[in-house]
Amino acid sequence: MAGDEVENLMSGPAERRCAGAGGAVLWRAAAKLNLSLRVLGRRADGFHDLDSVVARITLYDDLTVTPRADGRIRLECTGADCGPAEENLVVRAARLVAGGKAYGADIRLGKRIPPGAGLGGGSSDAATGLLALNELWGVGAGDERLGRWAGELGSDVALFLSGPAVRMRGRGLRLDPLTMPPFHAIVTMPDIHCPTGQVYAAHDAAPPAPSAAGERWRRMVDSGAMEGPPSAWREGLVNDLAAAAVRVRPALAEVIDRLREGLGVPVHVTGSGSAVFALFDTAREALSAAAGIPREWRSRSRVAGLNPW
Repeated sequence: MAGDEVENLMSGPAERRCAGAGGAVLWRAAAKLNLSLRVLGRRADGFHDLDSVVARITLYDDLTVTPRADGRIRLECTGADCGPAEENLVVRAARLVAGGKAYGADIRLGKRIPPGAGLGGGSSDAATGLLALNELWGVGAGDERLGRWAGELGSDVALFLSGPAVRMRGRGLRLDPLTMPPFHAIVTMPDIHCPTGQVYAAHDAAPPAPSAAGERWRRMVDSGAMEGPPSAWREGLVNDLAAAAVRVRPALAEVIDRLREGLGVPVHVTGSGSAVFALFDTAREALSAAAGIPREWRSRSRVAGLNPW
């Protein structure tokens, strides 16, 4: 792979927020990887009980907020189809923060995290919107109120208010911080959309046999601290939704198989798919392995690290 191709794969860390002209503030919304995901059953409220290790990575959407004096909330979205503005999670987050008061803002959302990929882009945007508008409008909501709003917006939103790595349980609102060693991941985002609802439905229709996580991985998760480099435990990661994602989108099987062959390390599905990832101890190792990415997926692949915030 040519040097410029390698350079284009790197997605490095960025500041969480930075101020601009005219009262505008740019916030970054980080993607996530489910390093492991267990589905423990369906709850009476229709949600699923989960047990997942989630890490935020250095792949971002950009959210720029600017105050308006007329009380209107306007959304401009680029990079992907964000759907009707009134249904967008960022606009819904803004209305929760406004609480019926005449706060206004122009919101520009620049999408780099593809939807339907299991990377949590929409949830991360929503959580970042809560933080950004809480600050912009001086609402003064604390962690408890922000967490309550996050729960109203969706099961994954609250984890983006937490630290770089968490253990997420229940319907997604029980969060425990994890100590995570630095890692780099090759993240490939094929042009395949995996609707979350369909993947869960496929899982419920044919639940997989209990998957066997590595003993070392289970012990570290229970202790709250990941020990040693990822190469020591990446073989033990499991995702109970992976098989269902492949049934919903059979083309995903080829992506997984060819990347595993090309990279020479385990390849895992994140969330309900379709993004997949492989873990490495260092950026240098990841970039070296990236030569094995099939050419048709190189433009849709990134090397990202554990996000610092």
